[in-house]
Amino acid sequence: MAHCCRRCSRPTHYTSSAIAYNVSSILSAALAPIIATALWSAAGGSTWMVGVYLAVSAVLTFISLALTKETKDVDVDNDIK
Repeated sequence: MAHCCRRCSRPTHYTSSAIAYNVSSILSAALAPIIATALWSAAGGSTWMVGVYLAVSAVLTFISLALTKETKDVDVDNDIK
């Protein structure tokens, strides 16, 4: 994968990264209220299922953060393996 990164210019990388970030934000932000409303309706107006949904989302976020490597001290231009 790192090899294919050398084929593109830096602005292309930034554009690709920005598109992926924004599309994922749009999809998750658009679906969250729909899912929460469906869970609220399925629970008969009770909010406990929405709370479980939010808690599961938070746990998945923390797991993702824990598995992500820190790159602030990495020279990304020369760290191709």
